[in-house]
Amino acid sequence: MSARGGAPGLSAIRYVLAESVQSVRELAAAGQLESDAHTLEAFGFAQVHVALSETPFELALRASQAVLHDAGVDPDEIGLLLYAGTPSVAFAPHGDHGGAAKIVGSTERFRYPGTRLQYELGLVNAATVAVDQLACTSLLSAVRIARAICLSEEVEHVLCVSAEFFPGSAGREAIYNCTSDAACAVLVSRSSARNQVVACAHVTKGYYWDGDAMRNEIVAAYFPTARHVMAQAVARAGWQPADVRWVMPHNVSARSWDILLGLSGLPNATVWSGNIARVGHTLAGDNFINLHDAVESGDVQPGDRILLFAFGYGAHWTALAVEA
Repeated sequence: MSARGGAPGLSAIRYVLAESVQSVRELAAAGQLESDAHTLEAFGFAQVHVALSETPFELALRASQAVLHDAGVDPDEIGLLLYAGTPSVAFAPHGDHGGAAKIVGSTERFRYPGTRLQYELGLVNAATVAVDQLACTSLLSAVRIARAICLSEEVEHVLCVSAEFFPGSAGREAIYNCTSDAACAVLVSRSSARNQVVACAHVTKGYYWDGDAMRNEIVAAYFPTARHVMAQAVARAGWQPADVRWVMPHNVSARSWDILLGLSGLPNATVWSGNIARVGHTLAGDNFINLHDAVESGDVQPGDRILLFAFGYGAHWTALAVEA
């Protein structure tokens, strides 16, 4: 552990994966993929976690309870809850599209998972805010907001939670990426000795708001914009590119990460890709799930400088510079 003083950082991270595990080949046989299994296996995917009966809210609650326990923080110490997820399907079991439609079409749509999570956890002193329309960057953005709130309003602890399942009717593939159902909870504390969030960068390009219509254009813009945002985060942190030891990715194609790392100008960085095959793409939770596991495995050491990066449809590119 470094001798530096405490600053806003990630004091605890926990996640919960849906229990059922399906291989890429099983998904292909069930018609859940657009690409063939061999293509996705070549891109680094092996299996994903699929919710058969769990709801996003249930996994969010379990991840949140675990993160508070790990941090040793009482519920009444949480000053803000930032919930990232899709409210209309938070309480609906996977594949229950009729139930989701009923919720949207009635006043039941005002039963928000964020406020229910606050109640179930006993966060009596926490305001609740939802972070939405950021797709796979929503949890990164929640942490960015949490850091700012800790600094500007002197809030001691902010709980950031993402829980969003891929709709059953959508299959399991999103542009050559296999998706998993999961929830992730991150506790951002105003004074953290480890995993301090040093800087943030975020670019939104509204021109690409229609992802289906602009698919080819998004692919073309992805790499140069990602390189720019990553470089911006490094510069704002006051680091040199050679200082970055690890990149914690969103779990998309390993081949795309080979390309992006080559373009990034980070000569000493390694992409921590251990979860692409094991976990798949959990939408917003990937970066923090990977950081948790990288720390637990001993790969990340105190003082390592880490870059978290993700792209989200909409279209958003987000990076956080974190010092372990």
